[in-house]
Amino acid sequence: MRTSAEWRVMDCVFSSRSLEMKGLFMLAWLLACSVPAVPGSLLDLKSMIEKVTGKPALKSYGFYGCHCGWGGRGTPKDGTDWCCWKHDRCYAQLETQDCDVLTQAYRYRVAWGFVICEHGSRCQRQLCACDQKFVYCLKRNMRSYNPLYQYFPNFLCT
Repeated sequence: MRTSAEWRVMDCVFSSRSLEMKGLFMLAWLLACSVPAVPGSLLDLKSMIEKVTGKPALKSYGFYGCHCGWGGRGTPKDGTDWCCWKHDRCYAQLETQDCDVLTQAYRYRVAWGFVICEHGSRCQRQLCACDQKFVYCLKRNMRSYNPLYQYFPNFLCT
């Protein structure tokens, strides 16, 4: 005899608990499918940072200092933050040349710690060069990386 919390459908027995779990799974699946894809260039940059520095890109640099991540204002806090400041300027220069810095994917490879930008359009090559200079700068400044700036509140940047 089944309890009121169980149903029989096409020779399968479902409990309210299993339906609840399947509902949560379906909700998670629908949400995952509806999330827009991360733009190509940002994925390229994330991958390049991780390959060259060995650090998780978003956790280590996504919110670092006053200039790493979205936006930026004030004086950079240290060498790592200066890298982000320079990278922002490099992207701004490319935007004046009608390059889409957030979505334009490019091809590169890393060999023996060196980033090699592959052939592509003018924007792809220049975007890869901006990111290449950026990750080399991050690598040079790894010793001055300060965990206190890892999630630095932007309102404190002046």
